Amino acid sequence: MKTRVLVLGATGMLGSAVLDHFQNNHDFITTSTYRTESNKPSCGLYFDALTDSVEMIPKNFDYIINCIGIITPLIDKNPIVSIKINSVFPLELAEYCSNNNIKLIHITTDCVYSGNDGKYIETDPHDALDFYGKSKSLGECSSNAMVLRTSIVGEEIHNFISLLSWAKSQAGKKIDGYETHLWNGLTTDWYAKVCENIIYQDLYENGLFHIFAADDVSKYQLLQYFNHKFSLNLEINQTFPQKIDRTLRTTKSLCSKLNIPSVQQMVNAMNKE
Repeated sequence: MKTRVLVLGATGMLGSAVLDHFQNNHDFITTSTYRTESNKPSCGLYFDALTDSVEMIPKNFDYIINCIGIITPLIDKNPIVSIKINSVFPLELAEYCSNNNIKLIHITTDCVYSGNDGKYIETDPHDALDFYGKSKSLGECSSNAMVLRTSIVGEEIHNFISLLSWAKSQAGKKIDGYETHLWNGLTTDWYAKVCENIIYQDLYENGLFHIFAADDVSKYQLLQYFNHKFSLNLEINQTFPQKIDRTLRTTKSLCSKLNIPSVQQMVNAMNKE
């Protein structure tokens, strides 16, 4: 019997990648939700996490992958909405899934940490002072869901406010790359593979897990990888602002079982659009 998967937020940067990945795998029956008609996916159900009750989500799924969230560049435009989406909704969703025997995979962020220390493990205290980090921290529903902490880069289908979109918009120009900002996240394509492998390998369990690349890179290096992969002809000036190190580590076995490659390998595997 095929596994039934629902992707929440399939029109965002992460959700669109997760949906594409699962739709191309015929071991799954994949459905998704959308909030705006202009980006409606072919197999979509309308759902607005801000105004709709979680009771509107159908119960006939084995897994729900939550990709709904408000990210840093948009967080300050409406703090009340951000708290609802990043903090309250995940807790409501997790309780709903638990009550209906649905396995929930929920993403959270390395931005719950200030970046003063680096190499954070699951039990390290959250010390973010910004609104985004605090809102995501409040939404970590690990008692009723599998919560995966990471950081992502990827292609967008609207908004175009991510680091990759910005780098592409600067093609042919001179830009700064921060050698002192360290990162070991995933591409959105690889996050989708992580979710797939959790299902295939029966690795699901409630709790908080750090998942990350096989190596740490600076934002300068990451921009170099984008420059090469997408032929952007950027001239990247290596700069050294105040250090921010949000790299992750783990005390658990999940990340090692997932065989996540290096950052450069993940970027090189991205579709060249």
